[in-house]
Amino acid sequence: MDHVQEFPTADARSDGGRLKGLLPDPGYLWMIFRRHLWLFLGVAFLILAAVVLRTVLMVPIYTSTASVVIEPRANDVIEMQSVVPNLPKDSDVVDTEVRMITSPTLAMRVVTDLRRQGYDVGPIRTQAELEHAATLLLRKVAVARSGLTYVIDITASSDRSDMAAAIANTFARQYVAAQTDAKVGATRSANVWLNRRMTELRAAAGSADAALQDYKIRNGLMSAQGATMAEQEVSSLNQQISLARADLAEKQGRLNAARAQLQRGGKGADVGAALGSGTVASLRAREAEASQQLAQLETRYGDLYPEVKTARSQLADIRAQIQQEIDRILSSLEADVRVASSRLSSLQGSQSQAKGALASNSSAQVGYLELERRADASKQIYEAFLNRSKETAAQEGLQQPDARISALGAVPLLPDSPNIKLAALFGIVGSLLGGLVAVALAEYLQRGVRTKADVERRLRVRYAGAVPSLGSTLGGLRETETPQDYIISHPFSSFAESLRGLRAFVALRSRARTLAITSPLPQEGKTTTSVCLARTVALAGTSTVLVDCDLRRRGSSEMLGIRPRVGLIEVLSGTARLDDALVVDEATGLHVLGTPEAQPSAYDPLTPANLDKLLSQLRERFEFVVVDTAPILGVADARAVASSVDSVLVITRWRKTSINAAETAIELLVDANANIAGLALTQVDIRRYASTGESDVYGYHKKFKGYYQN
Repeated sequence: MDHVQEFPTADARSDGGRLKGLLPDPGYLWMIFRRHLWLFLGVAFLILAAVVLRTVLMVPIYTSTASVVIEPRANDVIEMQSVVPNLPKDSDVVDTEVRMITSPTLAMRVVTDLRRQGYDVGPIRTQAELEHAATLLLRKVAVARSGLTYVIDITASSDRSDMAAAIANTFARQYVAAQTDAKVGATRSANVWLNRRMTELRAAAGSADAALQDYKIRNGLMSAQGATMAEQEVSSLNQQISLARADLAEKQGRLNAARAQLQRGGKGADVGAALGSGTVASLRAREAEASQQLAQLETRYGDLYPEVKTARSQLADIRAQIQQEIDRILSSLEADVRVASSRLSSLQGSQSQAKGALASNSSAQVGYLELERRADASKQIYEAFLNRSKETAAQEGLQQPDARISALGAVPLLPDSPNIKLAALFGIVGSLLGGLVAVALAEYLQRGVRTKADVERRLRVRYAGAVPSLGSTLGGLRETETPQDYIISHPFSSFAESLRGLRAFVALRSRARTLAITSPLPQEGKTTTSVCLARTVALAGTSTVLVDCDLRRRGSSEMLGIRPRVGLIEVLSGTARLDDALVVDEATGLHVLGTPEAQPSAYDPLTPANLDKLLSQLRERFEFVVVDTAPILGVADARAVASSVDSVLVITRWRKTSINAAETAIELLVDANANIAGLALTQVDIRRYASTGESDVYGYHKKFKGYYQN
């Protein structure tokens, strides 16, 4: 058995439907807006009226803007950056100047200037009053940098147009003048200090020079070409010693090479000095001739020939002469080495003596250098201060500010505040937003079930329709009949038509023959709906019975004025027959199974077995059975009845029953295995309901006035 009817939503139809389900429905939002239209109009009117009243009561405020341009200068007539520096081209420096314009010191200058111009700035008799006036004036001024430029805008506000322009322009002028005064003052102060300091430095420099010359004379530190005599002598000896060492090394090398050749057994014939000797060369030539001649003779005559012996003797003599010449050359090399070594030793001795003289002047030279550095430092400092003093004296009359006025503030013709256009825009936008917020808040606070969308989207049950309150269908006429009697006297009224709509919904939707009508809470129109629906069905010619299962309140029995001697309890307990308990409504032919006066008892007749037996008997005798039950949230009997009938119709009072209560009631019915046909709204004000949108039949109520006879 299906207990709660699930509906194909946009989520279940398609992927496009899923996306659509995540977005707010414009029609639903429009319905909410129409439902709270008067609240929206009321809140919007109050906000708009407050804005208009505020605008009318505001004192007109005029504003004027003067502009100054920061101009960092890098090309002064005289270079003097460290005495009176110019502003660097840094962004933070421009921001600092913005703060300087709003300083109390500059504001006091502006107050004094405005007073001199004849403007009323309040009484100024003491310094405290001047500071107070400056503080008040700063509240009327806004200083801001124009974007990332070097332009600073000074905007002044006042209830007088000429006063606004005067304040802005005076601030600009005084700011430029203050820069000039500051530079001139700094220049004068620097010049006074420099002159005083320069006198001290001149005396110090003279004393240092005198001390230096006196020390030089006392310590014999006379110099030529920038060096002392001892230094020059040591330098000359160092050069000579270097040359002597080189000469000794060269000669020692030749001697060592010759000795090495002798050790190899060459007898000095291949010594470099011997090879370069002319005498040795001549003897070598004679040796070659003698050797050639000897060879020829030995070849021709033999060893014993006299001429051969003579030639051999001559050759030996020549070779002896060559050896003697080589020995003489080697002896000469050794003599050269001894001479060079002796010269080097002599020079080194002279160097030792010169160094001794130089060492004797070293301590005096250290003191001399110290005095010389002091004298040079004193002279440099004095010259620097002298140049700076000249620059400062010349700079005093050439100081220029780092800013200039780029535009003076004009006298405004129209007030800047209140801004009528802005106020109108704010009023319109504020009233619209305020009205929408009020609508959203009201919608949030109203937690009751109000529309078909609430039923089907939030409660997930079928929307069975709405039963209007009788007064709302009369168009302002006074009610003279009860609803249950009105459907008899006005069968073609819109109220009666709503009951027929419920019957059609039940018949077409569930084709149920036994229908239980319940509600989450008391006083929701459950009993009225049960009685009116049963009478409507009976008037249509359908055999119908109304069963009053609200054993505690006896709502249906009381409404129809039935006080049976025996009723539902007796039939269920078996002490009375069904025919004896049924009462016929003479006006409609409706049969009613009422409930006698409640008697305290622990006996519970509404058991599933008793209810199934009773409903079976009623189905055999009647075409349609309407069961009026107790509220589902407070009485357990209602769940027993709901589980036994074919369908259950849940009733909630329009705008009163909360969503949470309705959800809880539906959950209890589902747990009881009840087949929920749908949910209907009762006591609906169709005039207000119609204004909420066209999502229900009452959205078209005015178009069908000719069909109803109220």
